[in-house]
Amino acid sequence: MFSNYIKIAWRNIRSGGGYSVLNIGGLAVVLAVSVLLLWWVKDELSFDRFHADSNRIYRVNAHFGKGDDERFWSGTPAPIAVAAANKVPGVEQVVRVGTVYDFRTFRVNDGKGPKTFTEQYDDLAFVDENFLNLFTGFAVRNGNPTNPFPSPNSVVMTEEMANKFFGTSEAVGKTLTVLDSNRVFTVSAILANMPDNSSLQYKVFFPMSLRKRTFGGNGDWKRLDDDWGNYYFRTFLKLSPTLDPAAIGKKLTELQAIARNTKPGDPSSDYQLQALTQSHLYEADGKDTGMQQVRMLGLIALLLLSIGCINYINLTTARATRRAREVGVRKVIGAESRQLLIQLMVESLLTMGIALLVAVVLIQLLMPYYHDLTNKKLGFSLLNPEVWALLIGALVLTIGLAGLYPAIMMSSLNPIRSLRGRGAQSGQAGLRKVLVVTQFALATGLIIGTLVIGEQLRYIRERDLGFDKEHTFVFYAGEKAQQYKRELEKESSIRAVVTATGGLVGGGGSTGDTDWDGKAPERSFIVDQLGISHDFIPAYGMKMSLGKNFTGTKADSTSFILNETAIKQSGITNPIGKRFKFHQTEGHIIGVVKDISTASIRSEIQPMVLYSIPGDNGIMHVKTTGQQASQAIAAAERLWKRDKPEQAFEYTFLDETYNRMYRTEQRTGQLFSLFAGVAILVCCLGLFGLAAFTAEQRTKEIGVRKVLGASVTGIVSLLSKDFLKLVLIGILVATPVAWYIMSQWLQDFAYKIDMQWWMFVLAGLLAVGIALLTVSYQSVKAALMNPVKSLKTE
Repeated sequence: MFSNYIKIAWRNIRSGGGYSVLNIGGLAVVLAVSVLLLWWVKDELSFDRFHADSNRIYRVNAHFGKGDDERFWSGTPAPIAVAAANKVPGVEQVVRVGTVYDFRTFRVNDGKGPKTFTEQYDDLAFVDENFLNLFTGFAVRNGNPTNPFPSPNSVVMTEEMANKFFGTSEAVGKTLTVLDSNRVFTVSAILANMPDNSSLQYKVFFPMSLRKRTFGGNGDWKRLDDDWGNYYFRTFLKLSPTLDPAAIGKKLTELQAIARNTKPGDPSSDYQLQALTQSHLYEADGKDTGMQQVRMLGLIALLLLSIGCINYINLTTARATRRAREVGVRKVIGAESRQLLIQLMVESLLTMGIALLVAVVLIQLLMPYYHDLTNKKLGFSLLNPEVWALLIGALVLTIGLAGLYPAIMMSSLNPIRSLRGRGAQSGQAGLRKVLVVTQFALATGLIIGTLVIGEQLRYIRERDLGFDKEHTFVFYAGEKAQQYKRELEKESSIRAVVTATGGLVGGGGSTGDTDWDGKAPERSFIVDQLGISHDFIPAYGMKMSLGKNFTGTKADSTSFILNETAIKQSGITNPIGKRFKFHQTEGHIIGVVKDISTASIRSEIQPMVLYSIPGDNGIMHVKTTGQQASQAIAAAERLWKRDKPEQAFEYTFLDETYNRMYRTEQRTGQLFSLFAGVAILVCCLGLFGLAAFTAEQRTKEIGVRKVLGASVTGIVSLLSKDFLKLVLIGILVATPVAWYIMSQWLQDFAYKIDMQWWMFVLAGLLAVGIALLTVSYQSVKAALMNPVKSLKTE
């Protein structure tokens, strides 16, 4: 019996011709894109959940000040971990993780001779020795997981790095030398590569005992475990299930106050715990920046599925009149409504199953683009049970949304009305109109979103940053910086060479160690800090609001330049010449520089202090002529290779560093463009099918009108206007909803565009234009048909 259902269903799909192609094609496209979107959403929501008891692991965040002074850091001082482990009952485990900045160049001998590798700082980490006991999801391929660091000279690395260094993952017992310090390490364990959905993406791990040995002190704090002034480590706690994370944060704040002998009201940090499973999608201050994107893209996946389902319902119910006699005959000869329902559901299942197979093929074709767009390595393998769960889930949802209603509607047709040719009820035409409006409302909303995001991205690109970031590359020179500066200034391909303690974009760090006359005792005034050479400001085209620049003399060591935001927030009036203490240096303010934007425009410009101690500057900023950038890079590389022939020369262009801050926004813009295109495509497929069906139903009417003298233009207008009315209603529905949603998205930016009327008008015109082109094709085709041919057959 069931095989008969399948045969009939297959026969009906084949006889459907173009309508079946439109149905299957529309469903396949939205299924492919929606499944990829949902796969991305699933991956984002799964971050860090693969560790045992991940729901009991928390990251300690530091909170400073209030109002303009308020800051949140994911870094903490090293002693907070010691305090938590020894003085807070119920804290089961504590682990610190800190990026390695002490060294990055390694020499190994794999049996074929010595090789040298220079790694990124972000790939190297100091960790406490119980790191793998807390983060159990990091699989140990070789070595002792309970004692991965048997000595301070032990090193643990991933399979990727073992293969890179030694040509094999069987590297336990092999040695490598750090050229920066001439220290020899022995590989004690090999880990599987960090999962894509881990917020920790280090590749080489060194023991905290080594960091303690090499710690050079920080003012009065001589040991690492006593250094309360350097917020260097990310600290993770595993709590007993009965503990309240908020209470633990308060307890840690109290312990710090005791250790530092601070009094209530003194400026200091307090601590807040953030669940490990939220650390990827939520900022340290609790802002749901990442989660907003997950919600948005998850919603878009469902909207695209809805658009595809609306197509199916529209095309299926539109053809109900053609199937009405078939249903009537089946009922007259004894078929029950239940049997007809099963028959029609099997037809829907078969149609959607074919669409799913086509979608799987499309997904495989789209995977390279998906990896490039999302920067995720995890493949979409059909051998993965989670992939099948997602595919089947999408299919079930589609059947529930699209397959059930047409089957119920057609199986419940009145047999007498059906045999008289009046099976399709007026309510179905009304439903189709509502669904067309919904489709184009969703599509128009996506077009508006694309335009708004595009304009915000354009604003980011063209916004005046307050400095010239073009044609500038940055590299580390260390103690050779002043020598390199003198030699590079002789190159004709270079306009300027300046030095600093870090990169201009997020490279100088922050501090609260400031003081001035009139500063309130309880203020925690956090400022960005950057040491620069005296020619740094003019080289970058930065403008002075007040005062003067550094002079390049010894007097600079007690002189400070603050930005406008620092002056405003500190409340210092007539700042030139005023006392200002920075760290341990008593000095005075010599100038005020106009604000520059060195961080994401999601956040407001922060207070900044510029100081000048040339001997501390190890970062070279080389501004080239633009057209001769390659010659300038070659000149810098020659100097580097002359002094460090075994180490790779690495540099970054400043504009590339700046652009990396907006990868999320760029990805969102690309995704919206893609989704708007898919939505319009699928809407047009449905509209194309409905227009063809309408033209077919009104063939004789068109013939009569042409015989009576109707023009082609009049017939095209007759057939098009009803659809265009529905599209216009969809635009009117979409506009206020899209305005509200995009207003909320823009709220995440401290500096943003104002939405303009033309964005909504342009989106509406695009939707109308595309719909008109789609409908007009069928309308013109029907209008040009020979009326004799359309009237001679019954």
